[in-house]
Parts: sequence; structure tokens; C-alpha cells
Amino acid sequence: MKLAVMQPYFMPYLGYFQLARSCDHFVFLDDVAFIKQGFINRNRILLDGQPFTFSLPVSNISSFRRINEHWFTGQFDTLFGQLRQAYRRAPFFAPVSALIETLCSDGELNVARKAAASVLSVFDYLGLPLAHSFASCFPAGEARNQRRVLDLCARFEADRYHNSPGGRALYNASAFQAEGVRLCFVEGRFQAYAQVGGGGFVPGLSIIDVLMHNPPERVRQMLDDYLLEEAR
Repeated sequence: MKLAVMQPYFMPYLGYFQLARSCDHFVFLDDVAFIKQGFINRNRILLDGQPFTFSLPVSNISSFRRINEHWFTGQFDTLFGQLRQAYRRAPFFAPVSALIETLCSDGELNVARKAAASVLSVFDYLGLPLAHSFASCFPAGEARNQRRVLDLCARFEADRYHNSPGGRALYNASAFQAEGVRLCFVEGRFQAYAQVGGGGFVPGLSIIDVLMHNPPERVRQMLDDYLLEEAR
């Protein structure tokens, strides 16, 4: 069993999807503190040839409350307008904009659930499965950080834990090995593709940019284009 755990982000970048794709079960870590100015409700698109950060408004943001204790205001029209301005000439604007408008209009305003739904909607669009659950369904008690992850590995009987490269400074491979879990890092490879505007390729944007410019079959290939490195 290969497990991955990550906070729910709204339409995150390609590497997030590669991490989710690499595992057998993905846990949305929805019961940890909301990080202001993070990527929970924000990301970047390509607007007029330049990276542009969009942000979905959230009521009363506080780092003293959990992600799943926050709510979107429901004001998504600004995002729709930004996407039209940015991608109206993109080859897959029609289906992808419809996907995002359906997602935003479904009535769910809980930040954790909406952000997770954005990830799931992309997997559905691509015709790919994603077995998943929410960490809040499994009470953490006093467990935090690495201990919380190890407890989730035990709950799912995982023998491998997959994480993004940014987790190298957070986790101790020996602690995982002591509990029979191999700690692995998913190193994504992000190939360039043609973007509207005709300038140089801008990597690291929201998955929205990837979907707007590439057919589903090409995006599926991108999700599988990563290296898996085991920590020692």
C-alpha cells in the first residue's frame, strides 16, 4: 500500500497531481491549520503572458483554525472573468472553463471540501481513479506532523509513504523504517508545452494552465512523468 497525504489546495500545480497519481490511497489533510498566503485558496495562472496569482475569497481567515473550519464566500465571478481573459484563446477553454464553473457552482463552500473537490474533478475529467479520504475522519489526538503521518500509514497498513520533494526537511527516514514504512519522494518532470501568448514557457502554474493547453490524453501522460526516490 502506497499512501500520500497533503493539505487540500484549490486547483494546485501539476506536481500535486503527480503525487496523488503515484499512490494507492490519497489523504486530504483537512484538519490542520489554515496557512495564510499559502496555496489553499490561491494559485497562479498565465495572464497576458505573465504569472498571475488568483485568490478565492474566504471568510474570516485565521491560522488558529483548521482548513475545514473555513468557508469560501461564494464569490467566484472574479475568477471566471480572469480565466476568460487569460485563456479564451486556449484550445481547451470550453471544457475546462465548464469544469471549473460547475465545480464552483455546486453549493459546497467548505474550503477543505471544495479544494479537495477541485482535485477530484480533474481526475474525473481525465478519466482516472483516485482512492481518497479525509484526515478529519481519523481523529489525531495529540499526534502532529511526522507522528500524524506515521499513524495514518499504520491505519491504512501502508508500507510506502510518498511525499513531495519539499518534505525532505520534514521527515526522518529512520523513523519511517522503524515502523516498516519506506519514505519516498516524487520528483516531477515538467515538460514544456505551448501556451497562449507565444512567449517563453512558464512552468509551475495551476493545473488549470495545463488543462487549458493540453488534451486529456497528454495530461494523463504528464501525471505519470515523475521519478520516485527512496530516502536513505
